[in-house]
Amino acid sequence: MSKHRWVFKPSLWITLVTLLGVTLLCGLGCWQLLREKQKLALQNQANEASTLTPLNNTTLLAPQLSWEMQRYRSVHLQGTFLNQYSILLDNKIKNGQVGYHLITPVALTNDSWLLIDRGFIPLGKSRQQLPTIPAIIGEVTIEGYLDFSYRNPFISNPLETQEIRWPLRMQHLDVQLLSTLWHKKVFPMLVVLNSSPEKSTAWLSPERHRGYAVQWFGLAITLLLFSFFFQLQRENNYV
Repeated sequence: MSKHRWVFKPSLWITLVTLLGVTLLCGLGCWQLLREKQKLALQNQANEASTLTPLNNTTLLAPQLSWEMQRYRSVHLQGTFLNQYSILLDNKIKNGQVGYHLITPVALTNDSWLLIDRGFIPLGKSRQQLPTIPAIIGEVTIEGYLDFSYRNPFISNPLETQEIRWPLRMQHLDVQLLSTLWHKKVFPMLVVLNSSPEKSTAWLSPERHRGYAVQWFGLAITLLLFSFFFQLQRENNYV
């Protein structure tokens, strides 16, 4: 008569693959927890900024203003849109549609310009045909909040001065380049209009990152269990 028993006999290759997989999955889980922490900090910053008095033309131009502390701060400004200098921020997608972010500068003074994010605008019939940009005429009231300009240090804007055509299509917003082109002071932040669909801060929600972290850690545990049971072998004991 024989009896069966299960014995764990580890395989070198299976163990190595399991360790590699678990390390990778746990790393992804920790990265999502880090993203959750970052989003919580941004959410707290946005909530705190919403309680502050909106910046106006005078306070925005104050020399002692610390720009790093003004993200998500509300603004209530008066200015004139410089439609002839609009910028099309390239390679943007919204609801599956390819297009641009429309950025137009506003003159707060003769020498100080502020970039305004007017939202998404669809691609024209082709990349060779730029979309029609609606003009905003006269001095208007601008209400929105401040955000960092869309700058990517890993992407260049290969522009030659003789090739400048407006509206200008750019890969990312380079404030220094624009300041040079316009011979004006350009503020380091832009305004997202209250009327813009891009105003939504739902992306700040940290809950989804916590959910992703749980999924990655769950997959790591599943891989460990699968590896353990896969390396069990049945032995027969004869009595």
